[in-house]
Amino acid sequence: MPDFPRSILVTCAGGAQGSAIVQACRAAGATMRVLLRKGSPDPFGDGVNIVRGDLADAERVGLACLAVDAVALTLPLNAGPEDILRYGRNMVDAALEAEVKLLVFNTSGHVSRHSGTGLMEAKVELIDYMKASGLPSIILKPTLYMSNVAAPWSAPAIMHQGVFAYPLPADFQTSWISWEDMAAYVVAAMRRPELAGASFDIGGPEALTGPEMANILSGIVDREVGYYPVPLANFAAGLSAVIGKDAADQVAANYAWVHRQRPTLLAVDPSDTLSMLPITPTPFADWAKARDWPALAGTERAA
Repeated sequence: MPDFPRSILVTCAGGAQGSAIVQACRAAGATMRVLLRKGSPDPFGDGVNIVRGDLADAERVGLACLAVDAVALTLPLNAGPEDILRYGRNMVDAALEAEVKLLVFNTSGHVSRHSGTGLMEAKVELIDYMKASGLPSIILKPTLYMSNVAAPWSAPAIMHQGVFAYPLPADFQTSWISWEDMAAYVVAAMRRPELAGASFDIGGPEALTGPEMANILSGIVDREVGYYPVPLANFAAGLSAVIGKDAADQVAANYAWVHRQRPTLLAVDPSDTLSMLPITPTPFADWAKARDWPALAGTERAA
């Protein structure tokens, strides 16, 4: 097996996905470099090299790629279709110029060809650009992140109203995955450069419906929790306060497409990738038990 890359560049490192990838690659022994926007806080301290700039600036992206062995590419959550293509192409071109040995692309969600949605079509086009460029790349396509369940707009409803609300039909089966497990998959992919050209659907160990997740949460937060499938218009309106209306509408369009698919679209069997990416992902119940739900919901701890 090839040695783990000595030096790795991580994008969107200030976000939760990117930060988890930095920590996982650092624990694996790599020298880390991150691309952080000017003025954004440094969450890492000593031991991580920082290049200030963003993916829209081809010159800064080129500088960030110099003398690194591998790149872990994550795109901003609020990136629209045009941004996805521009940011991704900037990175691919810079990585080629710098002779980077491997790029691992975290698509931050499901990607299907011919979806007709702006975000997925842009990611498909970017993946095609990567493969046509000749840059060795591995594509990791996660399902949904467990952190969405504990987000500021989710945890209070679970704790205070006994409602787990999410914009998926009640019968939809999803293999939810944690940020940390996704980062572990990135590390595993970095160890397998011979898999360049491959794409993997990445998910947790079990496919759960919304009511099944609510039942698990009931036993953890010590109150009955029910599932509420959020109407997409309400979801888009709430999300717009976080990432802006245009980006929220694009994300909601993705979910609208998902609603029209088979209810097992996001059900992933991790055994399909186990021989190539030997990760045992965390069950939802174990992940949920490790959360501090009163703190997440703004509830006073009991004495």
